[in-house]
Amino acid sequence: MKLIEMFKEPIDKHALISVIRHAVFMSIIGGLLVGAIHLLITQVFQISLLWMLMFIFGLYLARRIKNAYQKYHVIYAVIAIVAIFITYYLVNIVYLTGFLYMINALTLTTFSSYLNPFSYFTFLNVLSTGFFKVENILNVIFFILVNVYVVRYVK
Repeated sequence: MKLIEMFKEPIDKHALISVIRHAVFMSIIGGLLVGAIHLLITQVFQISLLWMLMFIFGLYLARRIKNAYQKYHVIYAVIAIVAIFITYYLVNIVYLTGFLYMINALTLTTFSSYLNPFSYFTFLNVLSTGFFKVENILNVIFFILVNVYVVRYVK
């Protein structure tokens, strides 16, 4: 079945509302929790386990979304991917805000400049000069793996 035909299938409105509610809840709570844990681990042990934490979050997100509907629709996978993007954005906001608070550099002007979502997804920009660096390629690979895993588990 083609992708366009999959979008044309009928969808249960109650299941859609339930999936959206679960995705928003998990994005907000997961972003705050994963961001705080990432800040703690990074500051205490000087290692970054962000992608492992995002993978674990993706498992719980996909499980909650899968339990929210009876019949699968492709829009649920799209909602899950959007939830991953929102979670990653919130994780970075929480991490940066916590770090700036710890070094007493958090002001209203700096905080408002850190709310720009495009600055957190620059690793996905193919046209940037640092795209082919090893660290950036690993970030892209792990980001794609988390999204693929969530989409496969939601089905």
